[in-house]
Amino acid sequence: MRAAEGGRQVGRWRGTLKADVIVPAVLVVLAIVTSLEPKVFGIELSERQIVLGFVAFLGVDALIERTGRLHRIEETLGELSRHIAGPVPAGRVLRTRGGFERMDLLAGHARRSVLIIGINLEGAVTALTAMLDLASAGGAVRLLAMDPNGVALAPSAEMAGVDPVIRRAKITQNLDLLKSAFDARLTTAARRRVSLQVVDRILPVGVTGIDVAARDGRLIVQHYLTRTAAEQAPLFDLRRDVDGAWFDRYETQCEASFDGPKEW
Repeated sequence: MRAAEGGRQVGRWRGTLKADVIVPAVLVVLAIVTSLEPKVFGIELSERQIVLGFVAFLGVDALIERTGRLHRIEETLGELSRHIAGPVPAGRVLRTRGGFERMDLLAGHARRSVLIIGINLEGAVTALTAMLDLASAGGAVRLLAMDPNGVALAPSAEMAGVDPVIRRAKITQNLDLLKSAFDARLTTAARRRVSLQVVDRILPVGVTGIDVAARDGRLIVQHYLTRTAAEQAPLFDLRRDVDGAWFDRYETQCEASFDGPKEW
């Protein structure tokens, strides 16, 4: 602790003794001295000499500041180039649910559409209010879950290491909750813009899409891993205007997941 505190003190002193700090301090001191009497160390100075001296000091100060700024920019660019040129750590791309924006806030960013694909649509339940607001304002909502009565549920539950009975009950509960809320709180016109479907297929990924068709559309993708809790599964954020080919690939995957669905 003491060593760390000593290091911080040394760092502060070094910062204080930089040239771009010393020169302005000297200017202030000289300004005070010459304002009292234009005679320094026994040498009488004319006003013209004082003015020219200050102009010279200001020039030196500006040069030092510019040089220091350029040096800092060069250091920053060097650091960035090392990150860009070298291998990118997976931790800078992959995240988990705990390190990502909450689903209700995420869906609240949507201006045109929300797409959610998930085993039990737990995220859709969390974002229910945001989806109701979007549909009421003219936006579209597409939701897809695993069919709780399908044959794919049992092997999916086995892969995840969960009880298939519990998984079936959870899926059914969330689907019924969502359907009831949509039917009760949306007008007929708004309800037509909401799709709640199930598919009898093991879903390899869970996806949240925000304004997918827009130039700045987003796909937040989570891969389902064997016997790995959803909170620990890798999750990454794709943007249409940045991740071109990968965005297209996962958008195609989303549409493939909707092959042969049933309305709930």
